[in-house]
Amino acid sequence: MKLRDPRHLPAVAWPAVLAALLLAALAVLLGQHAAAELGWIGADSWLRSARAALDDAQPSGWVLAGGIAAVLLGLWFLIAACFPARRSHLRADGPGDLWVSPRVIEALASDAAGRAPGVLHASSELRGRRLKVKALLARGHEAAVADILEAVGERLRGLAELEVAVQAKEASR
Repeated sequence: MKLRDPRHLPAVAWPAVLAALLLAALAVLLGQHAAAELGWIGADSWLRSARAALDDAQPSGWVLAGGIAAVLLGLWFLIAACFPARRSHLRADGPGDLWVSPRVIEALASDAAGRAPGVLHASSELRGRRLKVKALLARGHEAAVADILEAVGERLRGLAELEVAVQAKEASR
């Protein structure tokens, strides 16, 4: 059985919630209109009042602006529906179905770089398949960049194939 790969919410999830809320508001409006027309409530229909307010020979500026906004919002919903959800994890190398969070890879890389000789502090950031490791080196440890690359490569072996870049800066004091 093939499992689905882990993904974020689709881009269309929030527009779908907004559309559901708008449909609920329309249902309330139509329910109030039906209750007013059948005489179940003593108030006038909100729909008739809105129609009377809009019954003008010349369309007003706010109606035109609202129409343009509705068209743009509809286009945005349509475009968002066409994009699939982004992957939230990276597939680990190997035959199993193992997925690794980008935050875990960043933490492992930072820890491995921080344990390399001459490194005072390390942090990392993963963007796609590119891992950027920033390290603060003690004075006189310029050769630590190779040690950082080796340590990070060793720690991440078997998890994912990544392009690792090290940005090292020597401490001022």
